[in-house]
Amino acid sequence: MKKASILYEETTVLTAKYYHPKSDDYLQYTAKIQIKDSGKNPVELGLKFIGIPPYAAPMPPDEHTIKASSILLLCGKVIKWLKGYGYELR
Repeated sequence: MKKASILYEETTVLTAKYYHPKSDDYLQYTAKIQIKDSGKNPVELGLKFIGIPPYAAPMPPDEHTIKASSILLLCGKVIKWLKGYGYELR
């Protein structure tokens, strides 16, 4: 069986804010998205923490990978993953 090839790849910075009115804690992750031409979950997002760890807010893992079958489902999974630690996308 042949290996899936990458159709699209992009690297960007993902920023999230801790969801509390008195908190100024932010997270920044380098986000690398890849879309492959085959497989059950062809859309993959690799996150790697950059920046300063939060002062009082909980810290998600330094590196994390999220896979999905479409871009829309990937967005929902990223929002849900961040919300589990009390953060929201900015």
